[in-house]
Amino acid sequence: MMKNIAFVFSLTLAVLQEGRTQAIDTTKQIDALFSQWNNATPGGSILVARNETLLYQKAYGLADLEHFAPNTTETIFECGSVSKQFTAAAILLLAGEGQLALTDNVRKYVPELPVYDAAITVQHLLNHTSGLKDWGSIGALAGWPRTTRVYTQNLALEIICRQKSVNFTPGTEYSYSNSNYTLLVIIVERLSKQSLAAFTTARFFQPLGMSHTKWRNNFREVIPNRAVAYSKKEGVYQQEMPFENIYGHGGLLTTTGDLLRWNTQLEKPSIGGDPFRALRTQRGRLTNGAEINYASGLFIDTFNGWSEINHSGATAAYRAWLAYYPQKKLTVVALSNDGSFSPVDIGKRIATVYLGPPVLKTQNPQFVSLTEAQQKKWIGAYRQKGGFDVFSVDLKNGQLHSNGYTLLAIHADTLYREGQRWIATTPGTLVLQSGSNRTMYEKVAPSDVSSLASLAGDYFSEEAQVTFTVSAQGTELSVHRKPSDFFALKPAFRDGYLSPDNELYEFKRNKSGTIVGFVVSLSRAESVPFVKLQNKK
Repeated sequence: MMKNIAFVFSLTLAVLQEGRTQAIDTTKQIDALFSQWNNATPGGSILVARNETLLYQKAYGLADLEHFAPNTTETIFECGSVSKQFTAAAILLLAGEGQLALTDNVRKYVPELPVYDAAITVQHLLNHTSGLKDWGSIGALAGWPRTTRVYTQNLALEIICRQKSVNFTPGTEYSYSNSNYTLLVIIVERLSKQSLAAFTTARFFQPLGMSHTKWRNNFREVIPNRAVAYSKKEGVYQQEMPFENIYGHGGLLTTTGDLLRWNTQLEKPSIGGDPFRALRTQRGRLTNGAEINYASGLFIDTFNGWSEINHSGATAAYRAWLAYYPQKKLTVVALSNDGSFSPVDIGKRIATVYLGPPVLKTQNPQFVSLTEAQQKKWIGAYRQKGGFDVFSVDLKNGQLHSNGYTLLAIHADTLYREGQRWIATTPGTLVLQSGSNRTMYEKVAPSDVSSLASLAGDYFSEEAQVTFTVSAQGTELSVHRKPSDFFALKPAFRDGYLSPDNELYEFKRNKSGTIVGFVVSLSRAESVPFVKLQNKK
């Protein structure tokens, strides 16, 4: 009997020791991801939990470099677009109470919005399928990128309502735009007769015990225990804070612990019950029936073979990641005041420690040689159909290249690079396929810099409220955006030029071939029109 007891006791000790060893190994793996943070750098706060049981919780680096104040597990950070799920949840709560329908035309609540070719619904806003141009992108085009002026709800609404067109017919595509969530805030506030801050505090933050969470709706407010955000310029840290009074798309101040409390609603909802939870995670659908991976302020994905509910955030130099893996009941939270921090990459690497690596099924394609005639068919400039991405294919030393990358052939009509296939479908048309994603491109006429002088002049955009002066010298084309911005345009195709930030400028001609204006397409805002002004005599 004593031998059996001794054996059981020894076995128990061995199991406990193994568990402690595994926990130590796990901690070391995660610690190693943050070895660049120390008492001379900004850093962040990291939390991992299963259900509500903490598996890992640590803070790194400094919250304030001027006063050498360290980040702690109670430090408050801004969580960027992780905030969107709270705005979406407020809308869904109002819908569940019968105060609105997700199929309602947004103009029912925001009549200032222009009438477009098709109605924009509340559901379109939730899923980023409205086609609305992003107010921040329009502001940047006018020379005021985020963090350079005080954006407000009213200013953002004014910019949104100046746009005479949308990026695409509402409901037909997905395109991430903060304008969607700015309008959702306006709807919440007009229906509830409360600010978004008051509504979410009463309905979410207080009931869940999220005592450190509030909206940044006054950037001048002193927030105790908030980390200052920093980016590096020429190797030196500098403050990069969100000096703006606009919120709902971002702007939530919170802690890792409070976000864990919120994430528990994805498993055991105490607010709204299962129907509310189901709506939060219901993927959007396009008008053609295709399902997208964006729900209501949440991405619904898979990672390493496991279901993943996630969102990242980036405002000024704050970075954030909040993810939930329902099959493992695992929460991962990362908040940072270091602008160089990559929240998605690090967040997924943390998750891999607990979920395990993916089972990779590699299929190396068989490459073939192309004749020179077959190679020459690929040469040229290509422009995304229904978009503004541009690339070119050229032939160097007997090998096809695009943007500095080598393209190998697996068929006369199919090129390959790092899992992406370039498929020639019809003459002058190709499809870029990566997994299930397919994007169509058309071959366009090559650039012609022989008559750049005809492009020179002043151009005004009513939608962006800015004047650009285009100058031509020889084969060089440049833009002056007052008061001090100058940048060169690089030829991409005939009458199409790219800025250093890969904004596409497409000059427009009338029937007689005279330049009458151009449109600019940039991330989240396509075809912003500029009209050429008549030269004063």
